Amino acid sequence: MNALALSIIRTYVPIGVGALVSWFLTIGLDIDADGQAGLIVFLTGLSQAVYYAAVRALETRWPGVGVLLGVAKTPDTYSKGAEAATVAAADAVDVSGEVELPPLDAPGPDHAA
Repeated sequence: MNALALSIIRTYVPIGVGALVSWFLTIGLDIDADGQAGLIVFLTGLSQAVYYAAVRALETRWPGVGVLLGVAKTPDTYSKGAEAATVAAADAVDVSGEVELPPLDAPGPDHAA
């Protein structure tokens, strides 16, 4: 499975879990529809953030826990750590050509010499 598919699965599973948790937490609450909708939105965001952070933290110690995000395998972009991802991103930038800058006292493009 490619990194894009893995990252999408590992993003949407916590969203689904957050929605399910917030729905269960609001069952039986006696509040108006607008208040309930706002509460569900808040609880969904909060619970999915907490769920994702907790699973990722546990996954750093026990990689098998990643299955709770839908797929135990992490995309290569962040499975090797922040340093490897930064190096990979820096390697993707082509900086082989040199750029020659004009002298500071040269007239700009808007001024005729």
